[in-house]
Amino acid sequence: MFREPHDILEMELHSDERGRLNEVLRHIDHGIPSGGQLYVFTINPGFRRGDHYHTYKREWFTCVSGEAIVLVEDKEGNKKKILLSSEKPAVFYCGPYTSHALINKGDVEAVVVSYGSHQHDPDEPDTYAKFIEYGEDL
Repeated sequence: MFREPHDILEMELHSDERGRLNEVLRHIDHGIPSGGQLYVFTINPGFRRGDHYHTYKREWFTCVSGEAIVLVEDKEGNKKKILLSSEKPAVFYCGPYTSHALINKGDVEAVVVSYGSHQHDPDEPDTYAKFIEYGEDL
């Protein structure tokens, strides 16, 4: 189970001569609602995505190639920086009203798999811009 307003859960990496396998989501074990939307996005080196929050949508992120820094800011203005890496599988949970941004500070494209508790609706996107200032400490 994930705690509000955000949380991270380390996942086990299974690796052998054939390659690697890591779990992304366990809907029942982790209390994740079904009926949402699963998607993949990339972040090019030196770029940033997100900088928004949702009022009802909840999201889970895992990096399956490269690395991404996740910046989060809760409603009270508390900020946190979390590293997602394909070498150390983890799932990051982001609850409602938690601003989030993902940044690629590496030299290769980062590939992120994300699950949203609600399917994207262009007529009601539930996405509100909120840039997270974090200073030079990235």
